[in-house]
Amino acid sequence: MVAQTSGLPLRAAGGDVDANQYGQDGTNFFPGAYSLGEILEKEGYNQRLMMGSSRDFAGRGKYFTQHGNYEIQDVYWAREQGLIPEDYWEWWGFEDRKLFEFAKDSITELANQGEPFNFTMLTVDTHFEDGFATEETPNLFGDQYKNVIFDNDRRLMVFLDWIKQQPFYENTTVILVGDHLTMDSDFFDEEDPLYPRTVYNTILNAPLEAIQTKNRQATALDMYPTTLAALGATVQGERLGLGTNLFLSVKRLLNSSDLMHCIQN
Repeated sequence: MVAQTSGLPLRAAGGDVDANQYGQDGTNFFPGAYSLGEILEKEGYNQRLMMGSSRDFAGRGKYFTQHGNYEIQDVYWAREQGLIPEDYWEWWGFEDRKLFEFAKDSITELANQGEPFNFTMLTVDTHFEDGFATEETPNLFGDQYKNVIFDNDRRLMVFLDWIKQQPFYENTTVILVGDHLTMDSDFFDEEDPLYPRTVYNTILNAPLEAIQTKNRQATALDMYPTTLAALGATVQGERLGLGTNLFLSVKRLLNSSDLMHCIQN
């Protein structure tokens, strides 16, 4: 999440660090980084981060409040709002089927303010071993992880269809991106070991089209300038931090023999 929004590897915070533990220590999260949130805050965007888990895990709340002044809506926020019982806790907090419904109300509230907004949400049902299944999860594949992926994908489609029907969609860009490869330990045991595992990403309703959309190497770092470009912003030199705008055919750090320059703020 840090790489995607700042173009910088969290490792730069202090060498070989445990990224999840880093956020638990101290009061400042990655000082000196200049992120997507800070750029959008300067441009007058109202910003929210919604997730069914806790803001405290890995210091996510610190990062997004210190780098963009995001309003954090997590499992504890949902309890305070009476959206779930005070003692409610499933999986990592509350499940994605609730997250999608809560997100509709939150996005509608932001859109009705008549100001630009950045709403970021983090799904979690497909995270870690076997995913999170309920009685409502259809058993179509005889494998819980496959069932959870199918069910979440279907719910995501319904959520996206809802967004497309909203009056704000014409002027709204939607970005879908994974934060890492699957952590399920045996899901790929029966697959070809040479199968190229990748992190899914797609961008909807951007004001421009990518020159190359398939078989292109990229890293999470590249999502920083790419996100800004997807919003219609001009990125000088097409690079920010260690990331490169993926809409264009520009040499990237991943396949470059020279160090990509960092833009200082």
